Amino acid sequence: MKYFFINLVLNLFFSLPNWLLGILFRIKRVFIRNHYLDQQTKIFLGLIDVFGYKLDTENFNNTERIKSNSARMSLSINKKPNNNITFNDIYLKENKTIFMREYNPFDIKTDKILLFFHGGGYALGSVETHHNFVASMSISLGMKIYSLEYSLSPENKFPYALEDAKNAYLQIMQEYDNEKILLCGDSAGAHLAASLSYDLYELNLPSPFAQILIYPMVSPSLNFESMELFKENFLLTKNSMRWFWDQLKASEIDKENPRFDLLKQEKITGLLSNTLIITAGFDPLHDEGIAYADLLEKNGNKVKRLHFEQLIHGFVNLTNIRKANAGTIKIFESIREYLK
Repeated sequence: MKYFFINLVLNLFFSLPNWLLGILFRIKRVFIRNHYLDQQTKIFLGLIDVFGYKLDTENFNNTERIKSNSARMSLSINKKPNNNITFNDIYLKENKTIFMREYNPFDIKTDKILLFFHGGGYALGSVETHHNFVASMSISLGMKIYSLEYSLSPENKFPYALEDAKNAYLQIMQEYDNEKILLCGDSAGAHLAASLSYDLYELNLPSPFAQILIYPMVSPSLNFESMELFKENFLLTKNSMRWFWDQLKASEIDKENPRFDLLKQEKITGLLSNTLIITAGFDPLHDEGIAYADLLEKNGNKVKRLHFEQLIHGFVNLTNIRKANAGTIKIFESIREYLK
């Protein structure tokens, strides 16, 4: 019943045109780094501050994770895909905790496939929290997608999730040539995709054709200007990022591992994969995403960049916001360039 009334308010809010929002919500526009935060997004942040779930990091356990994920999925914040798709789960381990959800759109337009890793700081999120986004991407691209339910921290420290990702990739390679495989992830999932690409490179295993990194989590240093500029009030916070990294690391030695801190990948001569890096202007992770794009280019990678100056971290799962939906569609269009 609680979410019924919250969603009534949210659905009304999302239906209001921008001109009316400007009249009803007379709030000062946010202007940082020569750009304005999208006005509808700004108002949404105020609403979610009231209606959103407050994660208890002091007493975090799997029950708290389930509550957080369920609260996220209960809110009407992203568009639901149409029904032109089927999906089923493929388990990688006998205990049936690690699985890939296979998405098959009715109209398949490419022989390439995509392996997706969800975000959530390696501690939250799931195949279910990202189901609408992944299904919409599969339908839009006319592409088979596998979404991995990987091991989460703090129960499973680094590099458990990486091993899950590698096992999934190698299982897919039994059916598809590496040149037909794209990796994709958002936030922590983007970190996992990039970490896997590096791991495959170091092990001299075939690299995927491309990696799509959506506002990637890159470095535990947190020493970036954007991390300070947007450390609070923009959905993702600096304190949350510090907590996520602390849950993931098994020891301080991990910080020197280029699979953990992606900016430690300075000595490689190329990952061999095409790379698309997506950043958001009002995201604490913006600068580290740019730094990683710069590093990949220096290492010989082909890198394309896609920037959304008015948006926040997590926008691909906030597609009831008009600018976020337009940005997500633009991401799909950019991925389509790798399918030709």
